[in-house]
Amino acid sequence: MPNPSKIRRRALRRPFETVGFRFLQWFIPLLPRSAVVGLSRLAGRIMWLLPLPEKRIGLKNIDAVFGDTKPPAEKRFILTSSFSTFCLTMLDMFWFSKNPAKRIPRYIDFEPNFDPFFQDKAHLFLTAHFGGWEVMGQNIALRGGDLVGVAATIKNKQVDALFQRMREQTGQTIIPQKGALRTLIARLRKKSKVGFVLDQHTSEHEGGITVDFLGLPMSVSAAPAALAYRTGTEIFFGFCMPQKNGKYKLYSPGTLQPPAFDKTADADLVTYELTQRIQNVISEEIHKHPEYWLWSYKHWRKRADGEYPDHYPDY
Repeated sequence: MPNPSKIRRRALRRPFETVGFRFLQWFIPLLPRSAVVGLSRLAGRIMWLLPLPEKRIGLKNIDAVFGDTKPPAEKRFILTSSFSTFCLTMLDMFWFSKNPAKRIPRYIDFEPNFDPFFQDKAHLFLTAHFGGWEVMGQNIALRGGDLVGVAATIKNKQVDALFQRMREQTGQTIIPQKGALRTLIARLRKKSKVGFVLDQHTSEHEGGITVDFLGLPMSVSAAPAALAYRTGTEIFFGFCMPQKNGKYKLYSPGTLQPPAFDKTADADLVTYELTQRIQNVISEEIHKHPEYWLWSYKHWRKRADGEYPDHYPDY
């Protein structure tokens, strides 16, 4: 049963959230690029100094993944940079909403290894909460990619509508997770690109399966692997890395071709193996550049019937 007091507090808070969102939507685009980058870096340092739950969660995650292989100073750098990267990603949603056709190409560069994504064929586009994942979708759409993104809805309906409008203003289409399958299959048949951010916990009743992620068992969505297998769609990985000058670099570590669909095969096993291969690619990019990944989320959660290593995060 929902807690009535929480529901009331949430209802009272929503008008203020909407006003705050609209203020940022007006104010942030007025700032010069250097100020936006500076604000994000300052915010990262401040978040490290405050006793925030996100700091505790982030350190637990970093300790679980790296153990004693990294000294405390490096772990502090990783989490502080992660905070700054997340703040820049959020601020950039507002900043790039003004004159996106002019600002986005100026500050976001495609590496040559991203060119195959724009071939006239369907792709499942997979990324993580890494660097500027939000503005990446906007830039792909601006360049002509017919991109459909799958995203969770925000509980504040007014903010959700405003957020979706910003995401879609360069031509990207955002659809909610619930009931998305039929729409995604239809778009893949039309040679569209279907995007997933695939590095967060998904419970078993929501379609999650447990695979290895960054060396730890984690329940993630099996939907992209199942969709790729059943439709024969190539999987394309893309990441958006921040640069010191306030720009971003869009690059791809490569693609995965799913096995040919076989009615006699064990579909669950094929989906599991492909999901693991997907997570291996994402894990490798995070290991290369951990300072750009979102560590402050409860990525790893225990199930009552599961077995977990001693260093598994306990939130």
